[in-house]
Amino acid sequence: MFQSPSAPVVKYDILSPVFFADPYPTLRRMREEDPVFWHPLLKCWVLTRYADVQRVLRDTRSEFSNSKAEQYGLGAPERVRDKLDVFNAFVSKWVAFMDPPNHTRLRALISRAFTVQAVERLRPRIQSAVDELLRAVRERGRMDVVDDFAAQLPMIVFSELMGVPREDGERLRQTALVVMSLFGAGIASAEAVESAYAGVMSYYEYFNAHIAARRSRSTEDLLSKLIEARVDGVGMTDDELVAMCVTLFLASQETTLYMVANAVHTLLLHPEQAERLRRDPRLIDNALEEMLRYDSPTFGTFRRALVDITDLSAGGKIAAGDYVLSVLVSANRDGSRFPDPDRFDIERQDTRHLSFSSGIHTCPGAALSRLEGRLAIQTLLRTFSELHRDSDAPLEWLPNMMVRGFKSLPIRMTPA
Repeated sequence: MFQSPSAPVVKYDILSPVFFADPYPTLRRMREEDPVFWHPLLKCWVLTRYADVQRVLRDTRSEFSNSKAEQYGLGAPERVRDKLDVFNAFVSKWVAFMDPPNHTRLRALISRAFTVQAVERLRPRIQSAVDELLRAVRERGRMDVVDDFAAQLPMIVFSELMGVPREDGERLRQTALVVMSLFGAGIASAEAVESAYAGVMSYYEYFNAHIAARRSRSTEDLLSKLIEARVDGVGMTDDELVAMCVTLFLASQETTLYMVANAVHTLLLHPEQAERLRRDPRLIDNALEEMLRYDSPTFGTFRRALVDITDLSAGGKIAAGDYVLSVLVSANRDGSRFPDPDRFDIERQDTRHLSFSSGIHTCPGAALSRLEGRLAIQTLLRTFSELHRDSDAPLEWLPNMMVRGFKSLPIRMTPA
């Protein structure tokens, strides 16, 4: 999946497990020495400064395309090309990977589901889910933050929103893991393509069945509303609906999961900050934004230049047709944007991170993820007076260039 022993040596090793475990020293060097770096294996420019990353994400002049599915599966063997084409065709229907006007149309169809009022109505159910998950682990005093808590919460919320059985959540999550593995793989193996293709077929089978059921009998859930929604009299096709369901699941699952898990990990590394937040829960909103800045659940995002780009902070030129990887975790630690960027401070005054992207592609479920994160962290600290790692083993970080997180985080808790 990653750089082979015979591959050329690259100045910055951003495809290794060592890098993913702690990318920040390398990214600091890149910001200082090569903020616009051509990576010969990824075949794209890597941007690491806040100003440049924000410039690409906001793109008010339509100079970058978000429709870039052909970038995925880079280097995959020819024998799996047909399956890779199916995967990329599926991805091209995701609203997150569309350009206007299709992006504008589909975004309008889902935006009404994530208004402040709509999200706030979910607060009691989210709080109930958080309480339920922590009650299940309270007596034993141990849990895996990922499997027992951070992954379960967004699955419960998604099930409530879409009207799909809660017990299907683990199947959907396992499918998400294999699909997402191809996104951030860098150099893809045949096995990664085969798994991602199987995941796409599984998603089609699962959501097509639920769409057919709602077309015959509408309910009050979000899936029914998406089926009925129209913009200028035009609704979504079944393929678009399946893609929308997958987009919403991945957006809610991956973002919330790694936001909560990374936040808990950060608090474990900074127990004095955790105690400060425990003593003054009113700091939770600012604290969550600082957690998102300090260790973002989103690693980076790809774009393709439609015209020559020459106005980057470090000069240089990105040619039309070139791919660009904007590294959000690096932008959030840029010292020219955030004073003392490697210091975690829940009372930091300026926390305007890019973890939920920016511009027209800002995560539509950001308000929902923030609410889940606030309630999860606040309740965890209120329920337990102490949190500690339950293993000395190094964390196994996901080797992924789109999401940032780890596979497991065992902890011990002392009930309050």
